[in-house]
Amino acid sequence: MYACFFELFLLREMQIIGELALSDNSRFFCPLVSLFKYVSRNPVTAFTIPYVPSSKIGIVLTLSLIFTTAMASPSAYFPEKLSLLLKTLSGSDRLVNPHCIDNPFCAFNDWVNAFLFRDAVKADVMARLGPAGAHYFLTYVRDLVAGSVLYYLTAGLWHTYIYQWHGDYFFTQQGFEKPSAATIKDQIQLAQASMFLYAALPVLAEWLVESGWTQCYYYVEEIGGWPYYLAFTLLYLAMVEVGVYWMHRTLHENKVLYKYIHGLHHKYNKPSTLSPWASVAFNPIDGILQASPYVICLFLVPCHYLTHVAMVFFTAVWATNIHDAMDGNTEPVMGSKYHTVHHTHYHYNFGQFFIFADWMFGTLRIPEPRAAKAVLSPGVVPSSGVRTTGKSGRGKMD
Repeated sequence: MYACFFELFLLREMQIIGELALSDNSRFFCPLVSLFKYVSRNPVTAFTIPYVPSSKIGIVLTLSLIFTTAMASPSAYFPEKLSLLLKTLSGSDRLVNPHCIDNPFCAFNDWVNAFLFRDAVKADVMARLGPAGAHYFLTYVRDLVAGSVLYYLTAGLWHTYIYQWHGDYFFTQQGFEKPSAATIKDQIQLAQASMFLYAALPVLAEWLVESGWTQCYYYVEEIGGWPYYLAFTLLYLAMVEVGVYWMHRTLHENKVLYKYIHGLHHKYNKPSTLSPWASVAFNPIDGILQASPYVICLFLVPCHYLTHVAMVFFTAVWATNIHDAMDGNTEPVMGSKYHTVHHTHYHYNFGQFFIFADWMFGTLRIPEPRAAKAVLSPGVVPSSGVRTTGKSGRGKMD
């Protein structure tokens, strides 16, 4: 019943947000869009500072690193205090799912679920599905809601910043076209419709971790302390990057997979059809396949559970960033200018966070900086020159 309620609510929202995102009639329908509209019309002085893409990338990556490290710290050195804090925040008399007793991974997810579901709801679902079934069902609904909120929040903020606060500077003055309201509506509908299946992958990962089948750990002492934590985290991230590269490249080079799965995302094949709302506008099977290295690598490399969760969370934010068709010198990070080339040239720049996999395997293309192009007259479509680099085609211009 609860899943159906959320599904109906979110389907209704996705029908109207695309129409309202670029209109002036949103205040009675979508509070989030209304808020963005209000702030964009009454900007704080600090938000009028020209946006520097490379600084944005650096800040986001730094905050992500701090966040993942901080997530590991309490469970490493203050397990008793952390447990007390969790009980205090959620209520010491809250209903605990028996399935999660003596399992720190499961207990953490049960604690998070307590913020979204009342004890009466948990008890009712446990009576119907049993402790284990209730735990994973509620975790699925939680992930669905969290993923949807994260999508609308991050894409909405990006939309407000680059199209409304600084739209004239980034687009009009430089002769670039903004995505249309119809394009944004299409992207929102596809993303939200796919979200119902996307949300199943984190639940599968949580089940594998909680069942002890992966190399995930909960306390840093389990792997010998912080030096090992940092080393294994870097190794995990590098392996995920290579895994995402090859999965993404396979989705392009296999004709069946491209035609029936990945090609849907590449209907957005021009800068004017890319937007933050396209971040997860995939066939749901496509999104799951590209995210699967995050799960597969848990079997191969020790990774702190909360760090893994934080990385998956950050991936959703990152996908918003690289679809905004903006510019910036972000090397060795694969920023949005690289991903724009991927959408316009198809067979290049398959990496997720970094350019090293594309460089190693000869598929890296360096785009001509948008800022270096002359300001164009109205109606003139800018070119999209790129330079090929890597092990083949160095310096070639298209």
